Parts: sequence; C-alpha cells; structure tokens
Amino acid sequence: MDPEEDKTFYTVTMAQVYVDQGRYAAAARIYRYLLEQTPDRVDLQQALAGVLANMSAGTPQWETVCPLVERWVHLMLRYNALRRLEHISSPPAAADS
Repeated sequence: MDPEEDKTFYTVTMAQVYVDQGRYAAAARIYRYLLEQTPDRVDLQQALAGVLANMSAGTPQWETVCPLVERWVHLMLRYNALRRLEHISSPPAAADS
C-alpha cells in the first residue's frame, strides 16, 4: 500500500514530519486534504500558508551546502591522517621486565 495514496497517513503530525524533512509539497498536499475535511481550522490554514511560503522562498541550494560538506570531508581526512601518524610515531609501551 502506497502511503501517498492511503489517506490514513494524512495527519498533522505527518505533515509536520514532511516539513521537518523539507518535503514541502507533500506537507502542502496533506494540509490541503485536512482543510477539505475541516475548512474552519485556522491552525491548518496557517500551517499551509507557512509551507507555501517555504516553497516559494526555496530551500538552501547545493551551492550553499557543498562548501560545508567539502570542508567537513577535508577535516575528517586530516583528522584520520593525524590519528594514523600518532599511531605510527608513538613507540609501543615498554614491557616491564
């Protein structure tokens, strides 16, 4: 059963999960469905407006995130190299005779 087709999963909680994941179109679809069922709910109207605002504002583009990921990978590689060097350069502990 496809969760996109099963309206059982069309809840405020699921819409918020989609918002948290940045899946604004899915969240908007759920909020619209819920508003069809209960059009007088102001909280749903506000939530949908917020989602639509996020959709129009856009999400961070890869160009924004890419340098951060590259920096993180670079730092992790340096960290691992330093750990290997520490392991190689430190003599084994002397055994007590």
